[in-house]
Amino acid sequence: MGSSKDGPGTSTTLRPLVVSTWPFGKPANDRALEIIASGGSGLDAVVEGIGLVESDRDVDSVGAGGLPNAAGIVQLDACIMSGPGHRAGSVAALEGIENPVAVARRVMERTPHVMLVGAGAMEFALSEGFAESDLNTPESQEAWRKW
Repeated sequence: MGSSKDGPGTSTTLRPLVVSTWPFGKPANDRALEIIASGGSGLDAVVEGIGLVESDRDVDSVGAGGLPNAAGIVQLDACIMSGPGHRAGSVAALEGIENPVAVARRVMERTPHVMLVGAGAMEFALSEGFAESDLNTPESQEAWRKW
């Protein structure tokens, strides 16, 4: 946030911009903007916004409502980056954790790693206090059976 000069004697205030690819991301955008407006960090805004979508079991693309893989297991991936310091963290093939973006942030902030995968990601998430939960929904299991 700040201001920039557009031309001689002209100053505009920069406003945050939050973009989602799909319509189900709109609540994430709205929550992210609320966090920023209340003085929260960009990282807080990203994690809380995306966390809303990850926790929505009606969204079958990401998070708790995600569709199972070929073996019938919901495995989730997430990545987060922070420009200052050129930092990044990610998890892949994470099972049983509803909010992988929050785990990815912890990877970035608390480990020397950029990515944790599978059992290692799960072990890390549990050690960080994330609750394990069953991510299979009746809808996701039905979609898997039909597939």
